[in-house]
Amino acid sequence: MGIKQLPSGRFRLQIRRSSLKVDETFDTAADARATQERYLGGGTSGKPVKARGLTLTEAWELYIDSRAFLEKKDNTRRSEETHVKAALAVLGNRAVKSLTADDVDAFIIAQTRAGKAPDTIRNAVAAMSSILNFCRKKSLVTANVTIGVKRPSAPPVVKRMPEGHQGALMKVLTHPKYRYRAVARLALLVRETGARPGEWAAAQWDDLHLDTQKVVFRNTKYKRMPRTVPLTAAAMALLSAQLEDITINLFDQFAGSEWVFPTVGRDGELAPIQYTGTMRDMKRDELLPKSLRAHNGRHEFISSLVESSDLDDSRIMSLVGHHSPASMQIYTHARNIRFLPQLEALEDGRRKERAKELAKALGVPSALIDSYLAHLRQKEKEDLLDDAGNELLYERESVQKLAAVAERLGASESDRMRTLLEIKARARKREAPTDALSRGSLGS
Repeated sequence: MGIKQLPSGRFRLQIRRSSLKVDETFDTAADARATQERYLGGGTSGKPVKARGLTLTEAWELYIDSRAFLEKKDNTRRSEETHVKAALAVLGNRAVKSLTADDVDAFIIAQTRAGKAPDTIRNAVAAMSSILNFCRKKSLVTANVTIGVKRPSAPPVVKRMPEGHQGALMKVLTHPKYRYRAVARLALLVRETGARPGEWAAAQWDDLHLDTQKVVFRNTKYKRMPRTVPLTAAAMALLSAQLEDITINLFDQFAGSEWVFPTVGRDGELAPIQYTGTMRDMKRDELLPKSLRAHNGRHEFISSLVESSDLDDSRIMSLVGHHSPASMQIYTHARNIRFLPQLEALEDGRRKERAKELAKALGVPSALIDSYLAHLRQKEKEDLLDDAGNELLYERESVQKLAAVAERLGASESDRMRTLLEIKARARKREAPTDALSRGSLGS
């Protein structure tokens, strides 16, 4: 055991203790020795001091230098680095062996009481879980105590794009700042293709096949498996504008970029554009609504397909990169809008039902209500509306006039009979009962 140089020139660190097992390789002997000291607390002999009392913070420092962390996707690493801070602030000084499920539950409760969002708390626990999984594989702990602890969850919400949000993005396409224009195009491409914003941010020109109008996202959320997405004419127009921008307007900066949406990083090197920070700046400059998110375009794309297309859920999932049917459940309610024609087909029967109900409530014959409605719809037809589809009995003026007629009809039995006979005669001729009903205030 210990440190041994391999034929490749790298250095292998092996530690075998009752409570600690390590087998890692390093580029230099100094790196291997430094890691050995961090595991053992100094020296290469004797009991592993740190193995017994290794704190969560020390375990995190070991974890971020490990392959388990370095082989994760960039977004995952950034998320863990951000959200682990809350866990380390509370439990960082605790020995990993001493942590229990109750400690994790208490952390969740405290964060909830502090007003932290469920997603934020869940990400913090996930970061802690990654550390403990690493410790378990190194035999530093016997179990990951976060497993089995109920984590907070918020009800799923489809955050669609309100009216005006796409227009705000389109307006930014003429902005003098390149990164504003680029991120506006990126967000609009999310709306046109349903892809994740991060997938477009990581897209390279080699992933685009403009001749066949498709893009292949290679580093996707689902096991990094590639996904092909067709490009509509609108998506092609956005990509053409982006290509023109970086190869003509900004040739010196971006002509050699492999990224579709490049930017210059702090180190002076080309890198994928940071769309979240750019959108935050655009909101600060009052160019975009505060509630606008790049991901909202994805929700809008999926909802629109569910509402208006004949694509089944499996095909929509294939397009947008969902791999669990459960992920579509929050969208299926949108399909109900397609039942509107069937509901409208019931309207004739519903109108008769409403007339009958109002007649009963007012104490007048249904024929009176039917005649009045025929009169109003005849007027609509003369105005070239030909049944505008509006429910006339839900209009305040209609109910007021019918109530006045009901009151007038109740004055005497003879008046009631005379009025009803006139209504019946005029209904046969399909004429409006103007004379009789005017006495009941309908024509007033």
